[in-house]
This record gives sequence, structure tokens and C-alpha cells, in this order.
Amino acid sequence: MSRTIGQYLVELLVANGIDTVFGIPGVHNLELYRGLASANIRHVLVRHEQGAGFAADGYARLSGRPAAAFVISGPGLTNILTSVAQAYSDSVPLLVVATTPARASLAKQWGVLHELSDQCALAAGVFGIARSARSAEDVRDQLRQCFASLRVGRPRPAYLEIPLDLLSEPTTLPAARFEDTALLPQAQPAQIAAAVRLLAVAARPIIIAGGGARHAAAELHRLVETLDCLLVTTVAGKGVLAESHPANLGSSLPYRATQALVAEADVVLAVGTEMAETDFYTALKLPLGGLLVRIDVDPAKLSDQYGADVPVWADARSALESINRGLTARPGWRTQMGGAANVRAQIDKTLDSRAHALVNALRAIRAALPWDGVVFTDMTQIAYCGSYAFPTDGPGQWFHPSGYGTLGFALPAALGAKISNPARAVIALAGDFGLQFTFGELMTAVEAGHSLPIIVWNNSALGQIRDDMIAANIPPLGVVAQNPDFVALARACGAGAVRARGARALADAVRAALDRAGPTLIEAVATDFQENSNAALGLRDV
Repeated sequence: MSRTIGQYLVELLVANGIDTVFGIPGVHNLELYRGLASANIRHVLVRHEQGAGFAADGYARLSGRPAAAFVISGPGLTNILTSVAQAYSDSVPLLVVATTPARASLAKQWGVLHELSDQCALAAGVFGIARSARSAEDVRDQLRQCFASLRVGRPRPAYLEIPLDLLSEPTTLPAARFEDTALLPQAQPAQIAAAVRLLAVAARPIIIAGGGARHAAAELHRLVETLDCLLVTTVAGKGVLAESHPANLGSSLPYRATQALVAEADVVLAVGTEMAETDFYTALKLPLGGLLVRIDVDPAKLSDQYGADVPVWADARSALESINRGLTARPGWRTQMGGAANVRAQIDKTLDSRAHALVNALRAIRAALPWDGVVFTDMTQIAYCGSYAFPTDGPGQWFHPSGYGTLGFALPAALGAKISNPARAVIALAGDFGLQFTFGELMTAVEAGHSLPIIVWNNSALGQIRDDMIAANIPPLGVVAQNPDFVALARACGAGAVRARGARALADAVRAALDRAGPTLIEAVATDFQENSNAALGLRDV
């Protein structure tokens, strides 16, 4: 059967498991929308391409399945690059399909609409894989490579571009399902044996677990029990061990008490983590005093600035299963020092009154969410605090734009996640300034019609930057701006909206928003959560 290549591409997406596309139609990608109109696939009209990328990101983070984003040539691509860079740094699989101007004009600087000198080269600097098609066979073969890159080893976002004149050409190629290439490296027996030898005799072992260990929670639980050791997570690894477990230090790498333990450890086992600056923020490199065993699917991580004494190139689950089989349980360092609770108590003593206000709000949110509720956050002080202080009952319940650190992530990412799983309780947690980066996606959320609490923490400033400037004796210039009336603005968009004055009101507002068919903006003003406020005292009743 003959149809356009644009229709053929959409058929290929459906055949290979893509059920949702986020995007905006434009004059250069109309043939893709002809394909969408005739296919069994959901299209979500966003307000900006950056929102499309973040929404596809959130969809993939919660569901574990990639979504696609359709963008036009030129500005469509450049608009989505920020959200793609976030997905790249956090190892999130998503697919972006873009158009280019007509083939005859490429690289000739004729001044055609949406012209870039080399669009694919621009994408290649941000995506994990970037490919360009020049025929129907190219569309098939390059898309196959894109899907393989999403499924093999460490996932990264993938990019395919197609000239607009190619999209309208006919093809009779069948839309076949690509072969399953979901392969993961398996550790060599010698690597496992070396890791077991070190861990078996370690007097002060500690485990650092990152996002690459989220699917190995059971194996990590067994290992901390066997070694009687402590475990600390990065923000991406948050929840791999229950917060109440006596071994769990939580996502506390930025705090001195935890860093001192890491430096004191004679063996550090790092599982699925880069141990990057954005995991602890106090230096470019985390000081290690002992030997390092490192498990990662990305071989480049085994010999970077943290060159491993025992490198294990493998999937976290399979490697930890093998290591567990080689160890026997024994009393250890954790019991001797009284467990993680003592360390957490030291950290809690360092929190000032402003941090306690954040904790008041976070506890209220936690109390209102079901046990498996999911939070998508932004780059904002309440999220930085919550990465440590917000308890989660399992992995994949707290998502923060850790690596690239983009503002505007929370709202569209939470929306994409909710679209992927409408039955799951999902909320967005953003700062007053960051929310304004992608506030237009509130209209997308209104159109989608799903329950979605959107909490905006209003401290009337770019609070973290203000505090950093003051600490550095720099006049706090450009960090205080006039906010809109968030409640009135949300209502004008057709969303529910309320100001929650204190912790009890915030918990009630979140519960009500979870029961509402449609998004609800909940404004939480920082001063309403101070320790000396009556509203904060109401937290006891939450």
C-alpha cells in the first residue's frame, strides 16, 4: 500500500511501541500530522517545544517507555534542546523527530524558512544519537538505530531529522517492528570475585546508589543486611531503600556528616552513579579515603575522575545478585556506630529556620499523597531540601532535574508522567520563578483533563541565587522580581487554584486537588510556613 513517508514514519512508531507524541504542528511537518490523523496514537498539543521535551521526559521516567516529540526545523529544534539536554544528563529515553528544509537547500545558505547551517550537527551535540534520513529506506534504518540506542546500555535521547519534501514522497515499505535489542552488559566472573574479596574483608564499607540502581532495590537491601553497612543515594537513586531502614542515609551526599563517612570508608561501592558535582554540590570531586568498587552499564564511568580499583561493567541488578551470592552475613560498621539515624540527627541539627519552613511544607505534601505518589520537582529551594527531607517508599517516586539543572521542568514533566499513567497520583512542585518558564503548559494540562496538583513555592525571589549572592558579599541584583497573581492566572486558564496558608491547609489542598478532574494550582507562600506561625504549628494535625 502506497502512502507518504510521513505516514510511514508514524506507522513505524506505532509498530515499535510509541503510543504518545508531544508536539506542535507547523508548516514543515504537516505530513507527520497526516500520519498521526490516520494512526492509533495519541497527540498532545503543547504550548512550547521545551514543554514537549519535558513532557516526553516525564512520560518516560514514570512509565519506563519512551515517548516521541515532533518539532519543526530550525526554532522547533532549538527550542527543545534544553529539555533534551536534561534527558541526556539523567539518562532518559525519548525520541525527537524533526523536519529540515527541502533537500535542495541544505547547507547552501539560501535564506529559506527555518534555515540552519547544519541542523543534524547541532542536534548531535546534545542527543545521544542524531541521524538524518534521505530516503524511505533511511527513515526505516535510521529509526531502527534510534530505537536501539534507547534500549541498549545507558539510555539517551535520540534524534531523527527528515527533509520536508521527503515526507510527502510515496512509499510502499511495510512498517515492521524492529528486533528487540534490549541488551545489558554482564559482569565478568573475575570482576565479581574481586569485588567480593574487597567487600568480604572491609571494616567500614559504604554503598552509594544512583539512578542506575533503581531497578536493583531488592539486591541492595540484601547487600546492606549482609554487610551491615550504610547506604547513601544520589537524588536519582532516592528510594532504593526504605527511608525507615536503619542503613539508609537518604540523599544526603551534600551534607558534611555523610561526606565524612564516605571519606572514612575503607571500601566504597558505587552502583549506577556518576558521583557528579550535582550529586553533592560542595566540590568537583567527592573525597574518597578507601578503595572504590564501581558498577555501571556505561564503561566510560569506570575510568573517569573516579577510576575504579575494581571496575564492574554490568547492569546493577545482575552484578549485585552475583556479589550477594559470594558474601556471608556478618556484624559490621553500621551496628557499631548506631545506624543511619544518628547521622541523620546530626544533619537535622544543621537545618536553620528557613529550612524548617521547607520541611513543614514537605511533610504536609507527603501526608496528603498516597504511599506510591510521585513528585516531579523544579530547580527550587524546596526541592533541594526535599531531595533529602521528603520520605519516599520506593524508587521512582521523586524526580528532580539533577544533572543539567533546568528551570521549568516540573509542570510539563509531571503532566507527561500523568498522561502515561492516569491512575497514579502525580504532583508538580515548582518555585515561583521556575514555574514561569513553562507556565503555558498549564493550558495543556487543562486540555488533558487529568488530576494534577501543581504546587508553587512562592518566596518572591530566585531564593537560592539570592542567598548565594549574599553569602559571597555580592549585592543581590536581579533576584527579586514581581510575581503574577498565580491563583488568578491559573483560574483564567481554566484550572482550579487556591492559596494554602500553612501546612494543614496545604495538605488539605493537595488531597482536594487529587480528587479534582483537572489541574489545580496550589500557591504556598514561604512566610506562611515559618516555625513561629500558627499555620506551621498545625502540622501536628496533618
